[in-house]
Amino acid sequence: MEYVTIMEAARRCGVSDKTIRRAIHNGLLPARFPKPNRSEIALSDLERFAPGQTPGHVQVSTEDRITALEQRVQVLEQQVLDLLSGPERGISRHSSRKETRTTGPLPRNLVSLTSFTHLHNVAETKVLAHVDISLLPAKRGEWTDHDGTVVTLALDAKGKRAFSQIYHGVPPFVECKHCPHEDTWTLSRHKGKYSGQHV
Repeated sequence: MEYVTIMEAARRCGVSDKTIRRAIHNGLLPARFPKPNRSEIALSDLERFAPGQTPGHVQVSTEDRITALEQRVQVLEQQVLDLLSGPERGISRHSSRKETRTTGPLPRNLVSLTSFTHLHNVAETKVLAHVDISLLPAKRGEWTDHDGTVVTLALDAKGKRAFSQIYHGVPPFVECKHCPHEDTWTLSRHKGKYSGQHV
């Protein structure tokens, strides 16, 4: 009669070694103990425990599980994308009358994303990457700032709060007097320096 170890039995059945040990402990799977701390299971008993399980079948089973996991990951990724884009769709649907204009002078309730990023000493590439994946909500348009700079990305009060939540306290973040930006304010340049103004 041919015997296998617990690890080999687990591999053949496509389960963990703990499952095999539990089956032995609960009397569901006979085993012999030729040496202390060593269990062996007869192949005939193993076939009765998991009928039809062969090494080839374990491989197919593993591939099936991997395929199922990949499908679950795809579903979860889609749910994350839906959650991230959901609020944006809701805002555009319910507040189309209040939408911020996307051309002309920069509205008072917005601040240039570039200026805000520089004020807080956060890498602009990092911020743009977070805007691209909708982690940081930013308004898109083509405005002109008071100093003539063209602004294509801007933050409103919600964006400034999100910016503060994401980057505040993460070096080399520099805090300004309005942090954590719970009030609505705009950024202005006065004598070459940035300062906050309440709207």
